[in-house]
Amino acid sequence: MKQLKAAVGTAKLSCTLFGTIVGAGFLSGAELVRFFPAEGYLSYVGISALLFAACFFLLYRCGKKYGGYAQTLSGVFGKAAPLFQTVMAVSSLIMCASMLAGLNAAAREGFGMSGQIPVVSLAVLPLLYGLSGRGVKGVFWVNLILVPFIFAFVFACAGASAQPGMRGESSYASIGLVQVIAYVSMNCFLAAPLICDAGAQGAGGGLGCALSALLIGVCTAILLNTIAGSAIDPQAEMPVLQALGSGVRLPFTLVCVCGILTTLLSSWYPLHTAMQARRGARLRRAALLAAAFVLSLLGLRPLIRFIYPLVGAAGAVFLAICARKSGLLFDKPLFGERDERVHSRGEHAEDGGCRHHEV
Repeated sequence: MKQLKAAVGTAKLSCTLFGTIVGAGFLSGAELVRFFPAEGYLSYVGISALLFAACFFLLYRCGKKYGGYAQTLSGVFGKAAPLFQTVMAVSSLIMCASMLAGLNAAAREGFGMSGQIPVVSLAVLPLLYGLSGRGVKGVFWVNLILVPFIFAFVFACAGASAQPGMRGESSYASIGLVQVIAYVSMNCFLAAPLICDAGAQGAGGGLGCALSALLIGVCTAILLNTIAGSAIDPQAEMPVLQALGSGVRLPFTLVCVCGILTTLLSSWYPLHTAMQARRGARLRRAALLAAAFVLSLLGLRPLIRFIYPLVGAAGAVFLAICARKSGLLFDKPLFGERDERVHSRGEHAEDGGCRHHEV
């Protein structure tokens, strides 16, 4: 029974982390061609998967150590916690806006809806408001239901042969690495509230973090390979759709909607939680949703191109401080324990009259 419960916890955590990352920008390919270099992209995909696993596990352990995201902010950042909470709120709002913009793009590209009013994103707002009230468990179950459809579609795209590079500007190795770090940092930063709260509940553990990172890496490689194997311009709003052709327009759009909903729910979660204890919480949440909707009218590509790198920089700072201040990666007892054993043995040796200088 315990093994079954652990397996379910691992599945829920891995699906949730995967669903948090795989949104409109990921599935459309626009986000991937923005952050991954045109040449030698597969090696950078491997690096990103390792970074995802490390960052997921770090945040999970922070949540387990401190008791959740809010407690992690207080324990790690101290007086600077309100600053990082504000940065997180703004970043989450931007991610919500980009997912709503992705819904608008999916409606145009997949369903041919070209009206002046973005009806689809407006219709999702009440659903988002209602589902977020169910907390981490609600996010877990939504991802567990929708993520398998995303897996099925992405792995169906895996038939293309491996390509050495994509059309587009090549990057120096150092620049490509910086871009990949920014990409991983941005996504892990935005997923931090959910991961830390999952760590506080003890759901899934390290295996769930590693499995989700592996799946993200595999799906990234498949989608980039799909774009590289076609003659389309990767600067398009939805490169993957253009690469696959109009014959898969409807299933691609439906899968995009699944990915958008999982990421949208995870991105809205910290905003919903932050407003929970404040006066006029419902009105504040409604105002935030309205702000996200207005920001989404800028479009998906401008948000990815100009705003995402800034969020990535903030995420890199956040994760570096968590790694240093939490003591989970640079914990003195972790490295000092052996020293203590060595010194204690030395003391015992002295007590036994076995000092080297007296031999």
